[in-house]
Amino acid sequence: MQLRALKIMIFSVITVLAAAQNSFAAGSGGIRVELPDSEAFGKGSAFVGEADNPSAVYYNPAGLTQLPEGNHISGGFSILAPSVSYTDFAGNETQMTRQNFKLPHFYFVSDFGVDNWAFGVGGVSSWGLGTSFAEDSFARYNATDADITMIDSMLTAAYKFNDQLSFALGVNSVYSTVNKAKKLAQGGLADGDFNLKGKDTAWGYRLATHYKMNEHHRFGLMYRSPLPLKYRGKAFLHELNAGAGYSAIFGDDHFETNFAQELELPQSVALGYSFQPDNKWTFNFDIEWFDWSSVEYDLVEWTEVLTVNQAAVLNAGNPSDRDWKSVWSAGLGLEYAWSDDFRLRGGYYYHTTPIPDENIDSSLPDANKHGITTGFGFDVTDNSTVDLAYSYLVYENFTLDNAVGSTFGANLDGKYEQIMHMGLVTFTYDF
Repeated sequence: MQLRALKIMIFSVITVLAAAQNSFAAGSGGIRVELPDSEAFGKGSAFVGEADNPSAVYYNPAGLTQLPEGNHISGGFSILAPSVSYTDFAGNETQMTRQNFKLPHFYFVSDFGVDNWAFGVGGVSSWGLGTSFAEDSFARYNATDADITMIDSMLTAAYKFNDQLSFALGVNSVYSTVNKAKKLAQGGLADGDFNLKGKDTAWGYRLATHYKMNEHHRFGLMYRSPLPLKYRGKAFLHELNAGAGYSAIFGDDHFETNFAQELELPQSVALGYSFQPDNKWTFNFDIEWFDWSSVEYDLVEWTEVLTVNQAAVLNAGNPSDRDWKSVWSAGLGLEYAWSDDFRLRGGYYYHTTPIPDENIDSSLPDANKHGITTGFGFDVTDNSTVDLAYSYLVYENFTLDNAVGSTFGANLDGKYEQIMHMGLVTFTYDF
């Protein structure tokens, strides 16, 4: 059995790494997308203190020691359907292009027959961005498309010191791609096209602990290290017009050059509490701190030699201020065991935006968010379970009146309204 579990673990690692090469856009309107598991998400994504299913690989790997002896495999996917509406000060409304995104999640956990130990591997897409506006919209000179895709691959080991206290150490990597597009104003003539594509992989670690005070109270604590990405790729300019002087500057009606761009995913600390007053009810509460203050500006470095005029065109508005701030998020969740094999869930979560109003633009129209969740879990057999969850996410409406985009001839000022529907399904099998 141990050899079989080891083969599955190796296959799982390969599967996760392969998935990283074909990751899905997140389309959240924000860069954090936490959809690792249906059971946890149905409880408002408050799961750090409970952490007693395979998705603890993500939420709190120290909780893996709570799982029964043997092997546990879990996987599924989520669907996101965002909606963004922009209204300028003259009352003209623009809808973001409708998009649906699919994100997979996968975990395998085993003790390999070793007492007091649990080992896990997982793959999720917990960060990402996907916004898209028409090429003739108000956003065309700022961003028609902005996609950041990420797959977070995790490998972890947890050790149980006694029946109450466990500790875990995990290593994780993030494979990410970036794809940005916009139009180039050419002096009243037909617009040109600008596109930037790059990729990188970052490595980090996680430290976690889980404490079970008694049968009613559980606590979890986890630290995630920063993940420093440095995208490398190419920028492409097309449809350059001689009348605007661009084709003379770049030597043709198209041009490409190499670039590098840094983005650091923040370090974070998550604290969770789970209260189970009886065998029917479970109540969870999580709070998490994200150190987004590391994002001070957005700088594209051109890694090939450019002429003075080429550099002047490409560096218009580069670097741009970001000045993001550290933020908190919180989640509340509950579960009611309707019967021995059927459980109902509900929750609420709140995320604050790290972006100051003066630096928000159409590529990332982020705001404080309120989400409600619901879901259920059903034991199909003694060793197989299906979980489903749904969330309705509302962004607080905000009105922009800043200078972002003015360098390129864009006017992004106006009112932004956003909502998102999210659905998840997860299948778990124990053997």
